[in-house]
Formats: sequence, C-alpha cells, structure tokens
Amino acid sequence: MFDPRVGAAARAWGGAVPGLAAACVVLAAIGAVVLDDYGVSWDELNQREIAEIDWRYVSGDGELDFGAGLAHNRYLGVSFELPLLLAEKALGLDDW
Repeated sequence: MFDPRVGAAARAWGGAVPGLAAACVVLAAIGAVVLDDYGVSWDELNQREIAEIDWRYVSGDGELDFGAGLAHNRYLGVSFELPLLLAEKALGLDDW
C-alpha cells in the first residue's frame, strides 16, 4: 500500500542531511583542536599545587601558606590530592 507521507518525510530529511554533515565537520574540527587538553579540568593545576603545599607541610619542609591565588582553597582536605602526589613521586612522573 502506498503512503504519501513517506515521500514527504524522506524529502524533509534529505534537506537536513547537509546541515547535519556540516555540524559533524564543525564538531570534528573543534575536537581536533582540543584533543591535547581533553580530560584536563580547569582547576587541575591548582589542585596539584595544593597537594604540593600540603606535602611540604606534612613532611615538615614548609608552612601551610596558600598565597593569594589559592587562599579560597585552604579549607579543602588532602584525602584526594595528597595520595595522587605521592603516587606521582613514587612513579617518578614529571610531565608537569
């Protein structure tokens, strides 16, 4: 049985395909540009610096001084950052 709506739907999608293809190309281009930073959060460097400060304090090599840039983070605990820093030191990772 012939359904005239099928033809209309196919024509409607046919007009949208070039736009969808263009959107995919744009998203792929954006992905290629940000590929090196993929997965890096905006505060990752701050969290690592906090871990360094905490490590110096815990090991007795320094004071607990966050400075002006990290002062708002002085109430954060070390349960996440410090074990990661210790693992970094144990594995000898130094790509920072």
